[in-house]
Amino acid sequence: MSTTQKIQKAINEAIQNGLLSEDKGVLTGFSGEKMTNALQRISKEILDENTCYVEVGVFRGLTLLSVAKEIGTCKAYGIDNFAYFDRDGKNHGIVKERIAKLNLSNVTIINKDYEDALENLKNEIGDKKVGVYFIDGPHDYRSQLVCLLLIKPFLADNAVIIVDDSNYRHVRQANNDFLKSHPEFKLVFQSYTKHHPLNLPEAQRGEFTKGWWNGVNIMVKDSENALAPYFPPTFRDRTLYENEHGIHATRHPEVVPFLLKMTNFFAPVVYAFSKLKKKKEVIKGKFTAMNTYSENLSGDEFNPSLK
Repeated sequence: MSTTQKIQKAINEAIQNGLLSEDKGVLTGFSGEKMTNALQRISKEILDENTCYVEVGVFRGLTLLSVAKEIGTCKAYGIDNFAYFDRDGKNHGIVKERIAKLNLSNVTIINKDYEDALENLKNEIGDKKVGVYFIDGPHDYRSQLVCLLLIKPFLADNAVIIVDDSNYRHVRQANNDFLKSHPEFKLVFQSYTKHHPLNLPEAQRGEFTKGWWNGVNIMVKDSENALAPYFPPTFRDRTLYENEHGIHATRHPEVVPFLLKMTNFFAPVVYAFSKLKKKKEVIKGKFTAMNTYSENLSGDEFNPSLK
């Protein structure tokens, strides 16, 4: 069975069947069951004694430890400096406690900024290659692209890259730009939800927690060039990315996020003014926060060249 066939098999099983194993008494976090399931199954299919699993964005260890439980003696590395979603500074300790409770000896936490860790990854993994790479770290365009670029020297010939939160248009754009500039990598599978689950009350998030949470792109290093080029959907309008220059060049760029929040109060006026002046229509989202611009995207889709 070829690598791409193994990946397709693992994804189909993740869609159709439950988790290989779970421990809800210990493991919690923000991820869909299909995502965790796919990570477990792909890792079990792909990894061997010469390869390892690497994850950027550990949070409280749900996906990292779920995979570590299933890969035997293969090593799992989690990269996180615990700078986000950790106001009380407890998450690193929580992950270590969970590793101990699950009696896992194949997990290493790399407590560093993702750039520092990836630039010097050989210091952590030695001569092993990365067989499965999961990106769930910072979701800005640059971070997503840099996470893809810096891992390249360490990837195995059949490495699989899984990108969480691919609902976000800027994450899809970074993935798209990487695939087009590095044709040895191919998109194998993509799936999107209607919007970010945090836009809904907790009681209505079942579809997301059972599924892919906030979208997924799965790529493979296609060393044999077996797959046709295939790309995530993006917007041809590049206005938002071009506007980043204006933000960086302002005198006080750090206040921009606050000002963006304030525009929610004045958006109808801005929109009306833009129409009055016959300017390009203002890009606007459906929600006050967590807009992904993925409402019209489809669900589970494999690369059409997969048989």
